[in-house]
Amino acid sequence: MRGGSSPSDLASFLPTANATVIFIDVDAIRRSGILNLVAGSKAAEEIEYKQFVDQTLFDYRQDLDAVAAAFKDNQVFLTLRGRFHWKNLMDYAVHQGGSCHNGFCVASGSRPNRRISFYALKPDTMAMAISSDDFAAYQITRKSATLPLLPPNQPVWAMVPILALKNADALPAGTKPYVAALGSAEQIVFALGPDGDHLQLDLNVTCRDTQAASALLVDLEGATNELRKLMAREHQQPNPAELSAVLVAGSFRRDDRRVHGQWPIARAFVDAVAGGSF
Repeated sequence: MRGGSSPSDLASFLPTANATVIFIDVDAIRRSGILNLVAGSKAAEEIEYKQFVDQTLFDYRQDLDAVAAAFKDNQVFLTLRGRFHWKNLMDYAVHQGGSCHNGFCVASGSRPNRRISFYALKPDTMAMAISSDDFAAYQITRKSATLPLLPPNQPVWAMVPILALKNADALPAGTKPYVAALGSAEQIVFALGPDGDHLQLDLNVTCRDTQAASALLVDLEGATNELRKLMAREHQQPNPAELSAVLVAGSFRRDDRRVHGQWPIARAFVDAVAGGSF
């Protein structure tokens, strides 16, 4: 990553206790070509986004290098690393009805009672919060917080606390048996990265002991086999553009009290997500 800022460095600014922590190496994704596939063309067509870029001189497709985020208590805390024209960003916030004082800015979000606050942690690092609290971004500061484990090497990963799974009602129906199986895990890490001509989603789960890990392995394999049987009964062939094709391709193994899962993701599925059909 440019400038030597590691995922742990960016995450160390965030209030990570009991939070879902996500990291995205945007620069690596951009160099792989995935970023343009997922977001480039669609964003370029939006007039409001074009106006934002013109006024702030910031386009995430080329100016953003990395993002660390913490989701907790219906708030989002982010550290963003890239190239920022701070005066333009502050002017834009003010022109949109917000306010700035001593470099700290607050503006309205896209929904009522959602406020966006931001300020410069460093010349190349922004602290941003989305919250009902106008001053939430002040919770993002150097605290020398440490992640509970070494981050994966993939360009995108998420560390998910068990409590977050209890609020998973919005997830697609096909994923719910997997979420239920993970309910007794101690630590859950997802990672996404390129693997040949496709992407691969990895799962790394730490259980309290080997018995719990064995039970989880049985549950994950059982959920996958049930989905395969359902598709066979309905004479369905896996469509690479649909979530069901991703799920039925999953494979799992246990290593002591850890359970690992892998799901290959075809480009057709990425195209479907980018096109809004998922």
